[in-house]
Amino acid sequence: MAISEELKNWAILIFLSLIWGTSFFLIKKGLVAFTPEEVAMTRIGVSGLSFLPFFIYFFRKLEWHRWWFYLIIALTGSGIPAFLYATAQTRLSSATSGILNSIIPIFTLIIGVFIFKNLTSRKQVLGSVIGFTGVAALILLDKPLDSAESIPFIYPLLIIIGTFLYGCNLNLIKVFFQNVEPIRLSAFSFVLLGLPVAMYIPFTAIPEKIVSHAHGASSFIALVVLALMSTTLALIIFYKLVQETSAVFASTVAYMIPIVAILWGVFDGEFIGWMHIASMAVILVGVYLIRSGQVNVPE
Repeated sequence: MAISEELKNWAILIFLSLIWGTSFFLIKKGLVAFTPEEVAMTRIGVSGLSFLPFFIYFFRKLEWHRWWFYLIIALTGSGIPAFLYATAQTRLSSATSGILNSIIPIFTLIIGVFIFKNLTSRKQVLGSVIGFTGVAALILLDKPLDSAESIPFIYPLLIIIGTFLYGCNLNLIKVFFQNVEPIRLSAFSFVLLGLPVAMYIPFTAIPEKIVSHAHGASSFIALVVLALMSTTLALIIFYKLVQETSAVFASTVAYMIPIVAILWGVFDGEFIGWMHIASMAVILVGVYLIRSGQVNVPE
C-alpha cells in the first residue's frame, strides 16, 4: 500500500473502532428496557429497514441465484452475533465484552489458514497462542461487579462464538465477494434478514415497552443509533476495507475497540481492574504478532 493509502486505511480503522467500541455501551443501554432477544431484533430490524432504499436501487443488479450466500453473510456478520452479544451483556460489563471482542483477528487467521488455506507464519501462530492466553485469563479471573463469584463460562463463551462468526464472515467476504460493491452486498444481505424481523417486531412486546417502560424510549433510541451507526454505516465502510486490504488487516480494528469500550465503561461507572487491563494487553500483543507476521501473497 502507498503511504497515503495506508494512512487512509488506518484512519478508517480508528473511525470504526470508535463506532464499534461504543456499540457495547449502546447494547447495555438497550438492555435497560428490553430483553436480549428484543435488543437483537430491534438492531436487525432497523438495519434491514435502513438498507431497504439501497436494496430497491440495486434490485436489478442483485445476484438472486446466490441469495442464500448473502443471507449467510448477514447471519455471520450481524444476525447471530446480535443475539449472542446482547445475551452475554446481561452478565458481562461492556468493558469485558469489548476486550473479548478483540480476539476476532485470531479467529480470522485460524479460519483463513485451516479452511481457506491461507499462508501463515510462526509469528502468527505464536500470536494466536498468546491471544487465547489473554482470553482464558480474563474468563477465569474476571468477576462481576456485585458478586464475589466468577461469571458462568457460558456468558464469555457467547462472545467468543460471536467473534468466531465474525472471523468466518470476514474470510467469506474476501474470498467470495471481493468484487461486489460493499453497499450492494450490505443491502442485499441485511434486507433478506432484517426485513422479516422488522415485520415481526409490531407483534412483540417491543412497541408496548417503548411507551410504557420508564426507560423504553431512551433504550429504543440507543438501539436505533446502534443499528444505524454500528451496523448500517460501519458495515458498508468495513466491507470496503476488507476488499481493499485483507481480512486480517481489517479485523485489526479489534486493536482499538477494547480501549473505546473500556472508556465508555469508566464513564458509565463500571469498575475497571488490573485484570481487565492485563488481559487486554496480552490479547493485543497476540493480535499485533498476527498482524506483523502476515504473509503477503500476490493477488
